[in-house]
Amino acid sequence: MTQTQISMTHHYKQLSFKERGQIEAWRTPQLQPDGTLTQPLSISQIARLLGRHKATISREIKRGTTT
Repeated sequence: MTQTQISMTHHYKQLSFKERGQIEAWRTPQLQPDGTLTQPLSISQIARLLGRHKATISREIKRGTTT
């Protein structure tokens, strides 16, 4: 009996400048017209909105390319 291994290749796509800007905006509390601050989005929420894995978002924040 022989086993065949299926090679799965992953294609990684770097975050775009726009995505990095969105991460920064979503992680920064925003001042509302009534004077209150919005809560920043969680890493999981941002990942879901961008269609990326939460580890990708976490690495970008740790790397300091976003706030």
